[in-house]
Amino acid sequence: MGLQRQTRREVERVQSRAIVAKLAEDGRALLTNTALEHVGALTALEQHLITVAPLGEARYREIVDSYTLGAAAAIRRWG
Repeated sequence: MGLQRQTRREVERVQSRAIVAKLAEDGRALLTNTALEHVGALTALEQHLITVAPLGEARYREIVDSYTLGAAAAIRRWG
């Protein structure tokens, strides 16, 4: 009976680690998806603003690039 209990505990530990790993991976995927959506929207806005107010092009690019780098860093830190 002791061996069965020990085996059951080990199986539960393995399952728990697998669940935590899956949740971490799901979180990373959600964060990545959100960042991609935001970068896409910001890039489209950047492109539009360049046509409307071309003198701001360098600033628009700097802002969008800064967001993109920050989002990429957050994804790398995750998990």
